[in-house]
Amino acid sequence: MKDMSHINENTNDVSQTDAENGDKNLEHYDESKIETTESEQTLHKLQIDELKELLEKEKQNSSLNTEKWKRALADYQNLEKRTQQEIIDKVSSETGKLILEFLTVYENFIRAKEVYAKEGVNITGLESIIKNMNSLFSEYGVKPIDALGQIFDPNLHEAISIVEDPKLDEDIIIEEIAKGYIIRGKVLKYSKVCVSKKMIKK
Repeated sequence: MKDMSHINENTNDVSQTDAENGDKNLEHYDESKIETTESEQTLHKLQIDELKELLEKEKQNSSLNTEKWKRALADYQNLEKRTQQEIIDKVSSETGKLILEFLTVYENFIRAKEVYAKEGVNITGLESIIKNMNSLFSEYGVKPIDALGQIFDPNLHEAISIVEDPKLDEDIIIEEIAKGYIIRGKVLKYSKVCVSKKMIKK
């Protein structure tokens, strides 16, 4: 019978070597797997950080754009209001000029009516015209300025002459030379008046 002891020893050595190599390979595999997992985690973390940073920038940009939009809207609204007001002022100015021309004609009719009435001329036609013009002025908010007997107001009246009379109160309008008018609270034409003074300064 042959001696198999040396074969068994060799087989044992090979088995032991394979086992050792297997353990080493397993260790190497585990270490490599761990390193790969850590690298992936690091990469994922960097990607997440980049996304967070990008999101924060987008939020800031969005906030800035919102503020710009709000400012632009406010500027537009202010411009629109100014434009509307300018149009209103221009229309009011043009309307005022037109009404002033009508007032000149209106006052001529008034004077003609007074003259014709004294002369006994029929003034029915004139009265009808004057009545219609009064209605027109009323629609546009045109009103005569109170003057006679009122205290002189430089915002409404224009002093054409001054009369010294110690018996009269100071700065009282004693005569209305030309009637004045206001339109919606604004002076369209100043009243031309004569004002009393107790003593004129020399």
